Amino acid sequence: MNIYVLSDIHGHYDVFKKMLEKINFSSNDFMYILGDVIDRGPDGLQLILDIMERRNMELFLGNHELMMLNTIDYVRKKDQGLIREDPTDERLTPYELWVHSANGGLATSRAFYRMNKKKQDEIEKYLRSLRLIRRLKFGDVTYHLSHSFSLQKEFGTEVYYKQATKKQAEMIVWESLFDKYGDPEAEGQPKPFAYSGDTYIVGHVFTQRFNYLDERGKGRIFKSDNYRGYKVMDIDCGMALNSKSSRLGCISLNTGEEFYIDLMDT
Repeated sequence: MNIYVLSDIHGHYDVFKKMLEKINFSSNDFMYILGDVIDRGPDGLQLILDIMERRNMELFLGNHELMMLNTIDYVRKKDQGLIREDPTDERLTPYELWVHSANGGLATSRAFYRMNKKKQDEIEKYLRSLRLIRRLKFGDVTYHLSHSFSLQKEFGTEVYYKQATKKQAEMIVWESLFDKYGDPEAEGQPKPFAYSGDTYIVGHVFTQRFNYLDERGKGRIFKSDNYRGYKVMDIDCGMALNSKSSRLGCISLNTGEEFYIDLMDT
């Protein structure tokens, strides 16, 4: 049994399928997908529907899936007359935030609301059931899987969206450990995260942001054994950029081997 982790597919179903072919993914394997399968690319809902049907894949909630859920709540309340919008309020509504060009949710939104109510309900129920964090012991290593962030207090082995407070969910999927300072071993400093011995695997921040590229200028998986005192992997290789550097990255927990599919090759 091989265990794989990838993240931030962002609506590119064809790239995802090519990755499954490349790693020879079978019913005996398992894959964790750390959120943001929707938006920016055209096939986000196709990805969700595919993953939903597979017993050997687990999707985590990302910030784009959370924006989708927030929009579903907003539209439902608006249709029920429970929301009265203030024209002087300059803040974006949940829908406006999701479909904003910076987030790229318009194609996903249109596809979702073209679906019949039963299928919409199935997708909503599935998204609300997703995990935010899982701590997975594999050999001598405890991997800490989430879309982007964690919690300061100990929580055991997992945190589900339905168990978390709104503030916790937003923090885990929106904030980035790469933007947080603090060393868990430093005296006199609060411990940023509860489990300093874990190896943190995240997405959310594309590694092109760190100029972490291969010799061909393609994004690659970032690894550090001591990033502000933590062991960290960032496996988001920039599919959201829709650029020549964009790739889908995947890592095997069995071997540490990295796999890539370039967006521009599909």
